[in-house]
This record gives sequence, C-alpha cells and structure tokens, in this order.
Amino acid sequence: MSTVGVVGNPVTRVWERFLHWLLDARKASYGLAVMRIGFGAMTVTILAMYLPNFSYSFGQGSRWGEALFRNSAVNDYVWPIPLLFSRDDPDQLLLVKILVLMGVAVVYALGWRMRIVSPLFVMLWLGFAATNPVILNTGHYQTFRIFLLFLLLADTSRRWSLDARRRARTGEEDPALGFGAWRLPRWVPILANNLAVVLIGYQLCVIYVTSALWKLQGTTWVSGVASYYPLQLEELTMFPWLNHLAWQITPAVYIASWLSVYGQLLFPLFLLNRWTRIGGLILVTGMHASIGILLALPWFSLMMILGDMIFIRDRSWESAMAWVRRAPWKARRGSRAPANADAGVSATAGAATAMPAVTPAPAPPLPELPQEIAEEREAQPSSRP
Repeated sequence: MSTVGVVGNPVTRVWERFLHWLLDARKASYGLAVMRIGFGAMTVTILAMYLPNFSYSFGQGSRWGEALFRNSAVNDYVWPIPLLFSRDDPDQLLLVKILVLMGVAVVYALGWRMRIVSPLFVMLWLGFAATNPVILNTGHYQTFRIFLLFLLLADTSRRWSLDARRRARTGEEDPALGFGAWRLPRWVPILANNLAVVLIGYQLCVIYVTSALWKLQGTTWVSGVASYYPLQLEELTMFPWLNHLAWQITPAVYIASWLSVYGQLLFPLFLLNRWTRIGGLILVTGMHASIGILLALPWFSLMMILGDMIFIRDRSWESAMAWVRRAPWKARRGSRAPANADAGVSATAGAATAMPAVTPAPAPPLPELPQEIAEEREAQPSSRP
C-alpha cells in the first residue's frame, strides 16, 4: 500500500492511515536495534554475575531452596525447551550450557544470522529461566521474557548489526523470505515487524498505567512518602552519599514522585503528539534512571528504557547520527588540521626564503701533465688484451 485515502469519513481515513503505517515500511528499526544490543549485553552481564554461585542458584546445590519452588504454567514450554536446562545436570555440564548461552547472547547483540540466532537465544533463555523460578520469575524477568517473544516477529538486525553490514556489502537490502523458489509477499515481514512494535508499545503502556493506578490507590506515592523512606534503606542503596543528598531535599522528592505517578498514568496520551511524546519520554526515562541509580534496580530500569527507544522515530535517530558526524568538536579538529598543515608549509617556505641558496662549486680543473710525460705515456703499449 503506497497511497493514503484522502476521501471518505474520518473512520475510513483513520483506518487507511493505520494500514499505511502498518504495511508500507518497517518502523522503529533503530529502536529495535537498541533493544537487541541492550538485551544481549544485559544477558551476558547478568549471567556473569551469577557464575560464582551458579551451583547454589541453578545447579545441584540449589536443592536447599526446593521448598520455595513453585510449579507454574508459565514455565510449561513446548519441546525441546524443557530439555535444554535442568537442575539435575552435573554442575560441569550446567556451566558449559551457561557459557553457551552467554556466547549466543553475544552473537545476538552483534546481530549475526538473526533468523537462526534469535529463536535459539529465546529458547535457551526460557530453558535457563525454568531452572529457578524464584530468581528468574520476578517482575523484570517476566517483562524481559515477554519482550524477547515479541522481538521474534521483528527485524532487529536491520540497523547496527553484522547482518546489515553483510546485506549492504552484497547489495540485498531487503531480500524476500522463503524456501527455494517459494517466497513470502514482501508485506508479510513488514507487517510482522510493525506488529512487534505495536505489541511492545502496548506492553509498556500497560505497565505504566497499571503501575500508576496502583500507586494512586493511596496518598503515599503522590506525596512522596513511598520514595522518601526507601531512599534511606541500605538494601536499596548503590551510592550512599547520593541517596543521603536526595532524601534530604524533600521538595525534590515530592515533585519527582508526583511527576512519576502522573507521567506513567498519562504516558499513552503523551504518545499522540510529537512534542508531548518527547516530554513523556524524558519523564519516564528520567524516572527509570532515578530508580536504577537511587533504588538499586538497574536491570528493570535499563530494560524499560531500552523498550522506550521504539517510540523514537527513525528520522530522529538519523538526524542525531548526522549531527554526531558533523559535531562541532569534529569541525574544530578538521579546521585545525589544515591550519597546522598550512602553518607547516609556511614555516618551511619561510625557512627556505631565509636561508641562501647553496650552489655546488665547480670542481677545480686537473693540472696538466708535462708534455714529455704525456708523450711517454702515449708511447707505452697497452697492457690489456
């Protein structure tokens, strides 16, 4: 679909605009690439942090927490996911599997052969998460799992990936999907990508609105009390001096709490206009950055910030990259380099002007032999054959 209807009733026009948005081109390709890179790097970091105690958390030593485990339908996956990881595995084998998962996460972040690596990474993570639901079934891990499933529909390697580099080298920017001579219509992968964007955006809005509605059931969040006391807990402190400074400025705590609650509640409405969307993104991103730093919840905050990146248009990403390429500091460095080069040339020219030209002196003529010696040499026969 390449054209948008301009006639008809408003409902028809809105529907055609929606179809135009859904089928014409892939949306949020840069935001999806940021999610891919961030999720892969975050998985490697989390697994590396679990490695020193992996046996007590996921392996043979985790039997101490058997009573805490709960069988949940959330972890009932189709074959072969339940077979990939098991708490009954020897620790040596479990360590090898975790290292393989870390390697796949690295490849996922780099965006190499994503049609194969993306489902493989999701399967491995789901299998690993089932080994300890107490740890890996918490709120931010559930959101992480939901986002990973949505990303299976998206073309996450269209930007900033090894796949994109290979396609640019071979000239196949948008190859058709299929097997052999059979190919899917070109609008199918576009539709799948844009549906993934819609689902991720919907999930984010659900999280924000439900969180705000829960907080608005009382007065503690709006008044800032629910933020004031957690800022003083050692268990939620990453930088004690920063928390001490934050909770002492009580008006700032009140304003930040009020803005966070109503920013979450009105976030879907902020998305309806470009400028309100920018304000809403600044608001929720600042809220998550504050939660991550002041309340020691870095993974949840990072995951939500990565998800919010899909709301930034591709044109905005391209404008930002163009600004970086022609950044002022690069311009100054570029203008300084020719100046230095000119200065060097001028200095060389000046030195050449100041020094007198050196002309090699002609060799002095050889003295002539006396005439009798010259006649004697001519009279002698040559010794050479």
